Amino acid sequence: MAHQPSERRGRGIRAGIDLDTIVAAARGIPPAEVTMQRVADALGVDRKALNHHVTDRESLLELLAIDAYRSRLAEEPLDLGTTWQDACRAHGRAIWRTTIATGEWVAYFRFTSPRDLAVADGSEIVAERLLAAGLDEVATSRAMHLLVTTCTGFARDAVIGSREGGHPQIEALRSTFAQTEGGYPALRRLVDARVDNFGEDQLAFDLDAYVAGIERLLT
Repeated sequence: MAHQPSERRGRGIRAGIDLDTIVAAARGIPPAEVTMQRVADALGVDRKALNHHVTDRESLLELLAIDAYRSRLAEEPLDLGTTWQDACRAHGRAIWRTTIATGEWVAYFRFTSPRDLAVADGSEIVAERLLAAGLDEVATSRAMHLLVTTCTGFARDAVIGSREGGHPQIEALRSTFAQTEGGYPALRRLVDARVDNFGEDQLAFDLDAYVAGIERLLT
């Protein structure tokens, strides 16, 4: 733990802290061990000083998760091809890889509005190309939000599905079918096929479906 100064500073702005210093002080602390008090101790301020910038532990965890995500995404190569289709597929894969690499912080990461998409230059290029292709501002915003939520949601499921024993929901369904006879023949067929829905092939399928949907809008 960081050295604690003998005197604590004051509250709010006068404490000399902001969101950047709060995030810097908390980096390296595992999510399960993050508390408002621990970060306040690391900064040498009263815990109430944090409340001027972060309302509670949950908000702090979300802030740190976004920071971890942004830092990892910055390491991704920015090669988005020449078309809007290229850009969407490449940016979607970067989001997928970044979300998985963010690791245990994934559980606390939230995309709550389109403004959260502004985490890398790739988002700007995707937006420029979608607008140039003919989508208006509303459709572009929604298309970008759909791309991000699709890829981050897929990544979260991939993390869960990669655990020993497989994805709990799918395994629970398989177990239920094994204990019953008849009914749901199509679902039984799909469960028995054991298709890998958490790897590169599934991501490619999702991105192809996304691109096809945007192409339909443009026509």
